[in-house]
Amino acid sequence: MDQATLMAQDLNQQAATLIKAGNFEAAKEKIEKAIDIEPMLMDSYKNYGDLCMTTGAYKEAKSNYKRALLIEKSGYVYFLCGNACFMDDDPHEGLEYYNLALSAGYDNEDMLLFMGMAYEHLNNDQMALRYFQKAYTKNPSRSDIKIKKISVLVRLNLLEDAEVAVDDLVLNDPELFDGYHMKNTLLINQKRWEEAEEFAKKAIDRFPEDPDLYYDYVQIIALKGELDKAASLLENAKRLKYYEEAKSRFIQIEAQIVAEKNDLDKAIALCKECIALEKEDEFNGEVRFLMVNLCMVKKDFQTAFDVATEIVETKVQNSYYFAALYYRAFCLKNMGRKEEADAVYQEAVSLFRLATLKSPEAFDAYLYRAMCLKDMEQYDEALELLEFMEGIGADVAEIYTIRADIYKQTGKDALRREELEKAYKIKPELRAIFAESGE
Repeated sequence: MDQATLMAQDLNQQAATLIKAGNFEAAKEKIEKAIDIEPMLMDSYKNYGDLCMTTGAYKEAKSNYKRALLIEKSGYVYFLCGNACFMDDDPHEGLEYYNLALSAGYDNEDMLLFMGMAYEHLNNDQMALRYFQKAYTKNPSRSDIKIKKISVLVRLNLLEDAEVAVDDLVLNDPELFDGYHMKNTLLINQKRWEEAEEFAKKAIDRFPEDPDLYYDYVQIIALKGELDKAASLLENAKRLKYYEEAKSRFIQIEAQIVAEKNDLDKAIALCKECIALEKEDEFNGEVRFLMVNLCMVKKDFQTAFDVATEIVETKVQNSYYFAALYYRAFCLKNMGRKEEADAVYQEAVSLFRLATLKSPEAFDAYLYRAMCLKDMEQYDEALELLEFMEGIGADVAEIYTIRADIYKQTGKDALRREELEKAYKIKPELRAIFAESGE
């Protein structure tokens, strides 16, 4: 090995030590000097990439890792380049480099975890699970991998597998509160209320100052319908050491409890208080969605329209966004602003169509599109869409309630009752709701 290469390697070693020490300017000087001495040393560009990653200059990091790879096809550097792409908000390119790392024989558990996270970012939970499972197989003791795996199992509705994994997490990492929170979530999703209450109580006994676990307990009690007990627990929550960290969440659930008790004005005031607590980079779509619904019950359609517009303007295509697209038009219609409402309905139908073309599994978008068509009195088109939806998800009660509403508006009472009975079989609680409204 020639003298220039040895000098460059020595400078790189010094640079790596300086990066760990946080002395980035000095590290940069060492790396640039090493490149001047020996421009074909891979370590210089790899270390430059590491420096850029540490300082958040992800595009520059990616560029330097690519230079390093031109000199030496290293599996580890492919992995680092994938990370830079992912952090630069390009998970597709990141996955390309991760796969090149695999081809080069590098299959470290961290990279498999990051591959799962990249697929998660792309909303491909099947592939995310595949790589979380591979990472877990590499190192079954890592709790962060277990948590990621459980989260995707829940999203895929693989609840039995998720519960097995959660029980393992609680058993082997008993001091990690995440396992208890995930177990609470699973039990809530399955409406196993008694078991959920018992487990949540044990969790807060073990972690008495944890606001998230206490929130889970309050939520379970509220969902059981024990509203007075839930309200009492909320008062106790204010004495928790870390209450301020979760204050917004507690106010939100208080708003839900108060709304259930029919105190709509107080519930709306609590929603506003919750929104006022948001930090600059936060946006609570759930509490705004609650506020929209409360305002519509009070027939305050202007406020409901304004809040729904806030949700739409985020352009984050989740269930709150799809609902808000519909409610904006519905509010305008109820304010007598028909011409504006028609334009917003048409815009919503187009956006719902685009959403389902992009993600055919976006069932909410189909439902709201059918509701828009119903409100616009385009009944044949609405019924055709509902027939398609029934073919891909016949266990959704809203298909039949929307169809029943169309039959009501077109004077087909026998067909309306038939559709409502189908809805009641799926959601028996709807019978009481429709009975209250005179159906």
